[in-house]
Amino acid sequence: MVARIISGRRIRGAINYNEQKVAQGKAVFLSAENYLKESHRLSPTEKLQVLQQRTRLNERVKTNCVHISLNFETNEKISAEKMQEIAKDYMERIGFKNQPYLIYRHEDAAHPHCHIVTTNIEADGKRISLHNLGRDQSEKGRQEIELKYGLIQAAGRGKDQDIPIIDPSALKKANYGKDETKKTITQIVNTVVQKYNYSSLAELNAVLGRFNILADRGHEKSAMFNQQGLLYRIIDEKGNKLGVPIKASRIASKHTLEKLEQRFARNKGKRKILSASLKHRIDQVLKTNPTKQDFEKLLKKQKIDILYRTSKDGQTYGVTFIDHAGKAVFNGSELGKAYGAKALTENFAESLKHKPTALPKTKSADRPKKQSKQRQGLIQQHGSYLQPSAPTNYLEILLGKTDQEQSAAIPRKRKKRKKLQSNQQITL
Repeated sequence: MVARIISGRRIRGAINYNEQKVAQGKAVFLSAENYLKESHRLSPTEKLQVLQQRTRLNERVKTNCVHISLNFETNEKISAEKMQEIAKDYMERIGFKNQPYLIYRHEDAAHPHCHIVTTNIEADGKRISLHNLGRDQSEKGRQEIELKYGLIQAAGRGKDQDIPIIDPSALKKANYGKDETKKTITQIVNTVVQKYNYSSLAELNAVLGRFNILADRGHEKSAMFNQQGLLYRIIDEKGNKLGVPIKASRIASKHTLEKLEQRFARNKGKRKILSASLKHRIDQVLKTNPTKQDFEKLLKKQKIDILYRTSKDGQTYGVTFIDHAGKAVFNGSELGKAYGAKALTENFAESLKHKPTALPKTKSADRPKKQSKQRQGLIQQHGSYLQPSAPTNYLEILLGKTDQEQSAAIPRKRKKRKKLQSNQQITL
């Protein structure tokens, strides 16, 4: 079992996160412990109010929200009753037995896990210290629970030898809910960090983002940011954060911010050669005077991805090139003025001026109607009645003479005068 503890200031946000999962059918509310009302009768608002009332007992404490997740091995079958029992046992072992807390079973990942939302403000207004809570009480309690309930032990798993570094071309995007979170993050981070050349966290994230992973320092005013902390987490195609993050120190190879900054410095020595190769291939594409869409397609064929950084009003202010062939990441401005956002935007606008205008598409009403197979057959056999017939010489044949007539005229018949005379006599 793996336990993760996240402290913060927004109890409302933690409860809303879990309640939204319930509404989406991705989680089940198990129980509310130390609430006066029965669990199944509580509304989301009532769940929140109890915890908010507790935090008001000591408003000087800013970090008053505790969000815990208990994660079990993928192959373990944990019933709802057993999960609830383990959660209550765990909360007692870390000193939160008498605190009001909510337990949710989540079903949106490949492994069974539950979330617990509580506060560290006690009934008398005192604060439960969160300092080293994970390292001391939580780690000890986790190990004891593994033995008590016969769970697969987390210690010793997830080392480098268990999750090998592979060729980046074989990496697959992280798929939250179907892949084991820690294993997936570890493999992608280890591979990208060691195989690619980059000089900043933003450039590293440009590559990690292609595999739905983010190296997250948190908000600039957060304690984690000020203490040089770093989390790795799964994101979706739009960059939205998914699930519970993993501390850099908890994954194999421990790619903390301090270690990454050392790598930034080491990588700079190779960037001149790598940039020359990348610029040459970009130049070959620019010679074709491409539009923006053509530019992206042609770069893809060169195994180069381009990322545009745009402002809220849609203006492009920066570009990043990811060279999957050379395993390097560069901002356009670092490559040179000609590769920056402004120069490229001007090139695209110029290419559109010289691009031939496409003819407007014919409306369906203007198109000739489809002919039936029977009619098409008749037309092929006899010709269309709408088309002019092939020229003929019927009139000339009727009025003119044939070759035979020209050579020998047909003799006239002679009248039989005698017979006619006799007939006349009879009539008279």
